[in-house]
Amino acid sequence: MAGKGRLVEIYFGPQHPGAPGNIAFKLTLDGERVVNVETIPGFLHRGFEKMMENRTWEMNVVLSYRFCVEDPDPLEIAYAMAVEKIHGVEIPENAKYIRMIQAEFSRIASHLFWSHFMGGSTGLRTPAYWALVAREEILKWFARFAGHRVYHNISVPGGVRYPLPKSFVEDTLRLTDFVEEKVRDVEVALLKNNIFRDRTRGVGRLSSKEALELGVTGPVLRAAGLPYDLRKAVPYLNYDKVQFEVPIVQNGDAYDRSVLRFREIYESLKIIRESVKRIDPEGGLRVKLPLTAPPGEGIARVESARGEYMIHIISTGGRKPYRVRLKSMSLPLMTTVVEYIVKRDEVTIADFPILLASLDPCAPDIDR
Repeated sequence: MAGKGRLVEIYFGPQHPGAPGNIAFKLTLDGERVVNVETIPGFLHRGFEKMMENRTWEMNVVLSYRFCVEDPDPLEIAYAMAVEKIHGVEIPENAKYIRMIQAEFSRIASHLFWSHFMGGSTGLRTPAYWALVAREEILKWFARFAGHRVYHNISVPGGVRYPLPKSFVEDTLRLTDFVEEKVRDVEVALLKNNIFRDRTRGVGRLSSKEALELGVTGPVLRAAGLPYDLRKAVPYLNYDKVQFEVPIVQNGDAYDRSVLRFREIYESLKIIRESVKRIDPEGGLRVKLPLTAPPGEGIARVESARGEYMIHIISTGGRKPYRVRLKSMSLPLMTTVVEYIVKRDEVTIADFPILLASLDPCAPDIDR
């Protein structure tokens, strides 16, 4: 009991179309209002960090990305970069640009998947399916390049695993044109729709100060008006050699987070198009590394579709890492942020799926 109202507890997820994957929330309701939320993880716990400490350097490539199926490539790239720092090697320029193309297509595919869930949460199914059409073509591009649709194994310690297909440049540029056309359709159908605007404006608003205090990075932080992006702030690969902007918006609510992600897609397309033009057909793709790593420490930070991801690896020499630690992108989104907003604002049970979708967490990330 609380005051004159009777509080009711319900479980939201993991088997719920509005839940972001393998996670549940225990919601406390006062009528239609959610007054408290408890995050319940553990449905996909596999102990990736400890698993990686018991597998060889090359085996760990296939573990490095498996806790975020929607955006696996930045995680794969970060692992390769950390191991390269332990070895003290610089990869070929071609490999840097290919990794950037890989990461940006992964970001776009993730944002398209997000728009599918965001459209579904607001009852707008048609543009949600359009988004999947564009994402499907990106997965086909990955399959032609790497032989895999979802997990790709393109970036390995030392550079890029696969040679470029003969039609790589043409296929990539053709794909960017196709994706841009479809994204503009989805953007108009969602952002210009009065139902979408009414359901998202004012929901889950965060200021830049609040976002920073809650540990937020990525699109949610930039939607609150802070132009922080690792690709600009602490450039890696060759991000400092291509032209792109860091979009920001100011209101920090579910609608502005939606606006921002569409703008990010267009910037990613710019990066891909410029990176393709900088690839040297005669250039190398990979530096061969020994199977045994020297003692040392490797730290890599990358900007994923959900924010800053970091991996920290310690080597004592040998065939396996001594310690591996991974920094979650989604942990604050599903814990501190959701709880803060629910306790501060009047979030109804109908608003809750929209709030979650607008934050776009990757649930398995916190079960790593």
